[in-house]
Amino acid sequence: MEKKHDLLDVMHLIYVMDPMCSWCYGFAPVIKQLIVEQEGRMQFKLVLGGLRPGTVKPLEPQMQEGIKQHWQDVEKVTAQPFDFSFFERNEFIYDTEPACRAAVTMRYLKPEQEFAMAEAVQGAFYAGNNDVTKPGVLASIATKFGVEEDTFLQKFDSEEMKEKTQQDFSIAKHLQATAFPSLYLLNGTNVHLIGRGYRPYEGMKAHLERVLQQIAPDDNPPT
Repeated sequence: MEKKHDLLDVMHLIYVMDPMCSWCYGFAPVIKQLIVEQEGRMQFKLVLGGLRPGTVKPLEPQMQEGIKQHWQDVEKVTAQPFDFSFFERNEFIYDTEPACRAAVTMRYLKPEQEFAMAEAVQGAFYAGNNDVTKPGVLASIATKFGVEEDTFLQKFDSEEMKEKTQQDFSIAKHLQATAFPSLYLLNGTNVHLIGRGYRPYEGMKAHLERVLQQIAPDDNPPT
């Protein structure tokens, strides 16, 4: 007989990220593999963290060099593709709120495509050198998931989506996600940290399995 679970009994894998965080982009293949492996075992929840929300000043040369170094490190460690012509841009304002809001907007338009939208925004920014701080660029990405540009923009520009995005930022702070990506396991009312910052697949999976073994040894025999 199938065991029926109360909502609080269903485990959730909580992923805190920002589409404009380079290490989150590097982590994309890892989290995708974990989600596939844990399907049916737990539910998945995306939380947008807000790396640099509300930034209004253009990138200064020193910060630009620092970001470029981060991108080079991520490329070397993860082999994810980058378009470094981004650094030829002048006066770029690295505001990550619109990219985060785009994923939140998809959550309310087509919830099953929320994570795919966040991933598409990542690819458009890092591999395609698209300015994903621009609503029109984000709306164009949304059309890949069957959402009309006007429909997306109307929802994206709403006060509701701005508030919902801020709620995600607050959840990230409550979880103490001080580095992105961050991964947590929610078991009932208990939150377990799986990883804060980038970690390769093998290490992340091993830590997740250790936590599962600790909280439910009968359901999760050692692998």
